[in-house]
Amino acid sequence: MMRHKTRHKGPVITMLWNTALEVRTRVAVGAGARTKLSATLHQIGAGRHVLVLCQPSTAVHWLRDLLAHLPSEDYQVTTLEVPDGEACKTIDWLVRIWEHLQERGFDRQDTIVALGGGSVSDLAGFAASTYMRGLNLIIVPTSLLAQVDAAIGGKTAINLPAGKNLAGTFFFPRAVLADQEILSTVPREQLVAGAAEILKYALIEETVAKHTDYDMGPKPLLDILDKAIDDGFEIEDPGISGLITSCIKMKLYIVSRDPKETGLRRILNLGHTLGHALEKAGDFKVSHGEAVGIGLVHAARLAEKQKRIKKTDVERVKDILFRAGLPIEIPKGVSKEKLIQAMEHDKKREGEKIIEVLPQGRLGSVDFEVSLPLSELSKLV
Repeated sequence: MMRHKTRHKGPVITMLWNTALEVRTRVAVGAGARTKLSATLHQIGAGRHVLVLCQPSTAVHWLRDLLAHLPSEDYQVTTLEVPDGEACKTIDWLVRIWEHLQERGFDRQDTIVALGGGSVSDLAGFAASTYMRGLNLIIVPTSLLAQVDAAIGGKTAINLPAGKNLAGTFFFPRAVLADQEILSTVPREQLVAGAAEILKYALIEETVAKHTDYDMGPKPLLDILDKAIDDGFEIEDPGISGLITSCIKMKLYIVSRDPKETGLRRILNLGHTLGHALEKAGDFKVSHGEAVGIGLVHAARLAEKQKRIKKTDVERVKDILFRAGLPIEIPKGVSKEKLIQAMEHDKKREGEKIIEVLPQGRLGSVDFEVSLPLSELSKLV
């Protein structure tokens, strides 16, 4: 029997290499940020083709306004509307976007603009990261939740039958234009849903400051949020603008330290294990913000059971969410078995455990490396 002869018979050679794939993301925050779109495209050297991805609920208020900032002599702009909410985050819609890009001759210098909430930026980011192995991505977040969290950090995803965000990539946008003027048309229930994500940031603030260069300032975010809710949580409140800016800064510090979620970035999952499971088990009838709020309550309860925090801390978390108008208990009719099954498919699973985040010591501080066996997931419910 003939055998192939190789020339190399020495030891295995190990080669280490670094890449130059560093991506710089421009983040503009404040009233009128959306008007910077054309200038931003010019700054990143974008090609002429631009696809604006949006949803009906957003397009009716802001699509025409945004297109006015894209002069036709400079860019060939097309638009594509996808269903509202999580319904757009499917493989079918991903393929439709790919086909739209191919039919119109998009190349790797061209751009997808995501005009919408977190579901639009998730889908647009996945499409941008995979078509021709990467187009430019610019996000114009139109919900409070998206401005403080979903649009920042480079996570993209679609949903699978087994659970939320199970297929996705890490792909950083070239720019995020977080315009608070856009929030003036957001329905009240969507606005207060963003309060749950802001509360999450308030509950991790001290730990973030400890591990990064984030500056807490003279007043804890938790107290600022508390007052904003007392004042009615109106978007015109200057305190809301400050909360948005603080959350964005916090996430930027976290992501710059840990872009692929191998350590510190896990801190952002506080409340999300049960939260994502609740969305899935409830057929996405519970909004992301509502689900995260409930997840925060149950994480606090588990922390109190483990003697990590006091019962008064749990009550404060519940009180903030309740006064904001958010639910604090799992809705009736959501099966406990379905919740546990959904959590077992969570992307944070490592073998027979899930890496959980729990408040530690006091509100504002967390342990983001809690190893929770799958057999104990019922403790979160």
